[in-house]
Amino acid sequence: MLVIGISGQTGAGKSTLANMLSQRGLGENVEVDAIGHELLNQSAMQHMLASTFGAEILVNGVVCRRALGRRAFADSESIQALNSIMHPAMVNEVKHKIELARSAGVATIIINAALLFSMGLDSLCNRLIYVRANPELRLNRLVDYRQWSVDSARERLYAQDELPDNPKIIVVDNDGSEADLAVTANNLAAMFLARIGEENKLSSRYPYSEIEIAEGEQMIFSSPDPEVPPGFIEFLSSVFSPLEEVAAVYLFDTTKAGENDATLVIGIEPARALASLEVDRLSFLVLEGVEAHIHDREVLDFMVIDNDELRRIVTSVSPKISLNR
Repeated sequence: MLVIGISGQTGAGKSTLANMLSQRGLGENVEVDAIGHELLNQSAMQHMLASTFGAEILVNGVVCRRALGRRAFADSESIQALNSIMHPAMVNEVKHKIELARSAGVATIIINAALLFSMGLDSLCNRLIYVRANPELRLNRLVDYRQWSVDSARERLYAQDELPDNPKIIVVDNDGSEADLAVTANNLAAMFLARIGEENKLSSRYPYSEIEIAEGEQMIFSSPDPEVPPGFIEFLSSVFSPLEEVAAVYLFDTTKAGENDATLVIGIEPARALASLEVDRLSFLVLEGVEAHIHDREVLDFMVIDNDELRRIVTSVSPKISLNR
C-alpha cells in the first residue's frame, strides 16, 4: 500500500495539497491534528491531561482547548509534557488507520501532519512531501484564511517541522495561486497513481502502437510539457465530436520510469469496444492536425482508456477537450 506523508510550514498549504491529492484518487486524507482533537474526548486522555495540567482545563467534563493551551504552552517543559501524553496516542491512532485501510485493500492513504517528522510518522510512509512558501505569504494566509491575529500568526509561523536533509522528500514550493497548486497536485497524483505497486494494472500498459512496454515497467502520466497549441486541441475536438464510437478524448505525456523522454499521447475513451483496425483509423484521422500544429514533439502515440483507474489518472492531467454533441 502507498502511504503518502505530507508535512510543511504553517500556512504553506499542506492541508490544501493533501485534500487535492485525496480528491484525485489518492485515498483518505488523515488529518493528524484532527486525531489529536478527537483524543481529547476520551476519558482516559482527559484524566491524564487533568492530572498533569490541573482540573481547571476541564469545563463541564470536557477539555477546554484554550485553557489547556495556556497551561501546556507556558514553557518548554510543559510542551514536552503535553507531547509525551498526546503524541504516542496520536501515532497509535495513525497506525490503526493505516492497518484498517490495508486490511480493506485500500491502495493509498495520506498522512497529513505538521509534526510528521518530529513524531516519527515519516517512518510509516513510503512517499514524503514537504510544502513550503515564503514567510510573508504564509503570514497573510494565516490572517486572511484562518482569521488569526497578526501577532498570533507570527508566533506560529515557525512552529513546524523543518525540512529534513533527505533527497527523497518531494519539496513543493507553494508561492503561487491555488490554481497553481492544483496543477502540482495533478502531476503528483499522476506520478503516484502510476507507481502504486508492482501489481498495479498500470505497471504494464500496452499502447495501441508498435511500441510495447515490458511487463513490470512503470509508466508516469503527466500534463503535456511543453503545452500543446490551443489550435490542436480545437482540431481534436472537431475530428472526434462527430464520432459516436468515441466517448471522450484526452491528451497527456507518458514517460517510462527512470527516463526523461516523454511521449505525447492521445487517449481515446471508447463508447463501445474498439477493434485494433478501428483504433488505427482513428489515429490516421489526426495525422493532418499533428503535422499542422505539433512541430516540437517528434513522438506521438495513441492509447485506449478502457478502465476506471486509467480514466481517473488521465482526467487529472489532461487539458479539457470538449466534444460538441
